[in-house]
Amino acid sequence: MIIRKFQETDLEPILQLFEDVVHSVAPKYYTPEQLKAWAPPGAQDKAVWLESLQANFTYVAEAEGQIIAFGDMTQTGYIDRLFVDKKYQGSGVARKIFQKLEEEARRLGLTELTIDASLIAMPVAKRQGFEVVKEDRKIYRGAEFHNFIMRKVLT
Repeated sequence: MIIRKFQETDLEPILQLFEDVVHSVAPKYYTPEQLKAWAPPGAQDKAVWLESLQANFTYVAEAEGQIIAFGDMTQTGYIDRLFVDKKYQGSGVARKIFQKLEEEARRLGLTELTIDASLIAMPVAKRQGFEVVKEDRKIYRGAEFHNFIMRKVLT
């Protein structure tokens, strides 16, 4: 497995991975209505995703020529997304992407990382040293989601 910086040609595999993870892993935690709001199949705005992934520090993990995970962080240390293929969950790939993002944050001189973690991501973020600042509820595309505002102080 290798971790590398995002390239424009990664967009399609990333969008497919995002939809696959939401619809294969998240049903344990979310209703069908929430899943449809979160990741409507084939309805991701490619231009918006590409602009965001290019503006952020974005890393992908590759194994056997396939993208198996990706994560991105803004210039201010907000981790926007981190998704891991269902076959590789629990393999340590999320930890490796978190580490790359943390390295970027330290290089930028940031003092903390933040994330709005889903029910699925919260325990993963906790294992990486994030703490829950508060529980929250957000409305996204008409569906309500329970999430966790988390932060990690960089010392």
